[in-house]
Amino acid sequence: MSKSILIAGKDFPDGGDFAEGAEMKMRNVAITQSPLIRSAVPANLKAFSWLRTSPVSARTLVLDCETAFKNLDEAVLYFDESYYVAKFNSFTTPECSAAVDEMVLGFQYLTLEILSRFEKISSLNLRQEDSPVPKLVFLVKNSVAEADVARKATLRSLVPMASGPFVAAARVAFEAFAENTAALYSERAYVNIILSRTDLGNEVAKTDRSLSEWLFTYLDEFDLLKKTPSVKQMMSWVNAGARAQSFSIFK
Repeated sequence: MSKSILIAGKDFPDGGDFAEGAEMKMRNVAITQSPLIRSAVPANLKAFSWLRTSPVSARTLVLDCETAFKNLDEAVLYFDESYYVAKFNSFTTPECSAAVDEMVLGFQYLTLEILSRFEKISSLNLRQEDSPVPKLVFLVKNSVAEADVARKATLRSLVPMASGPFVAAARVAFEAFAENTAALYSERAYVNIILSRTDLGNEVAKTDRSLSEWLFTYLDEFDLLKKTPSVKQMMSWVNAGARAQSFSIFK
C-alpha cells in the first residue's frame, strides 16, 4: 500500500530530487512551494503553497495534503543548512527577521499542525487498524559554520560558503526543537518522532535523491520493528545510512 507524505523545508523546485526519491519508494508525495515562486510540477508530485509566517497557512497545508491523498502517513521537515546559506548570507536587521521566519517560526507552526492532525485522526479512529503509526521526521543536513572555519581554516575549502550566524543559530534551534518534541511525544501512541542528520562526507547524503531513498527505506524498516523504541532512542539522532534494526528485532 502506498503511503502519503508531506515534505517541507526545502521548497520545490529545490527539493525536487528529494521528492522524487520519496516517490521511488512508493510514496504519494506532496512538497511545499513558496507562494512567491511558481514552477511547473511533475505529474507524479503535488506542490502546495506554504507561507511560513502564518499558522493558518500551516493548517491549510496539512489539510491540502489530506484532501489530495485522503490521508497523511508521514511528514518530513528537512533543514538543509547549505540550502539556507545561499538564501541568508548577509548580517542585517531585515535578514534577521526573514531568517527567523523561514528557518525557525515556520517549522514550529507546521510541527504543531501536523501533530494536532495526527492526534485528531487517532481520536476519531479514522485510520485502518493495520496501518503503521504516522511518523514525523526531523531531518538535518549539516554544513560548515563560520565559527568552525575560525577554529580550523582548512574547512572553508569543503563548502562554497560557510553558514553565518543566522543559519548556524537556526540549525541549532531546529535540532533543539526536534529533540524536545521527541521527548514530549515519544510515548504518544498516535505518532512516532524520528530524528536524522548527516554531516559533510556522508556518502548517502551526497545527493538529495540518495538521501531520500535511504530515509524512506529506513522508515519502511521502522514499520517492521517488533517493539517501539524507548524515549532515549527516540531522542537520538540517526545517521544517514543506518538501518532500523539497530533499535530492535524485526517481526
